Amino acid sequence: MVENNTDRQKYSIGGLTSRDIIKLMDALEGVRLNFDQLYYYEHTKLIVPSIRKAQGKGVPRLYSVEDFIMLRWLVQMNKNGVHVSQFRGIMDMLRSKLPEVIKNPENWLLITDGASIKFFDKVSSRTYDIIENAAQCLFVFPVGKVARQTENAVSDLKS
Repeated sequence: MVENNTDRQKYSIGGLTSRDIIKLMDALEGVRLNFDQLYYYEHTKLIVPSIRKAQGKGVPRLYSVEDFIMLRWLVQMNKNGVHVSQFRGIMDMLRSKLPEVIKNPENWLLITDGASIKFFDKVSSRTYDIIENAAQCLFVFPVGKVARQTENAVSDLKS
């Protein structure tokens, strides 16, 4: 487990290029992102590469593992009916009020029905309502599992 934390830190420092992100998203989610989509997410400040932003031609953007995990959340939630604008509200709220979800995703479950969104802290057993107006069946998004899968895929990609 110590090696995993070291790997995570190593890849966060080294970063994932846009090409890496596209390859990993296809492998893990079966979704073919393109450079235009990543550009849109960056320029609308939804998912911004936290290691290095665009710096001109020939200098790649570098995303952290956490950036990629947030992008996976977006893709999976969008597959299940959560619109990009709702996801933007979730991310704004997380960044300002619950940054621990991003820092320690293994402790959290995201529960949504496409209209309401809740975060459940597995450690304290508390639930945080993010968006309300439920009307469909619930699905659970295992944030911690996604984080572990992402770290393993990044490690495999870089080796």
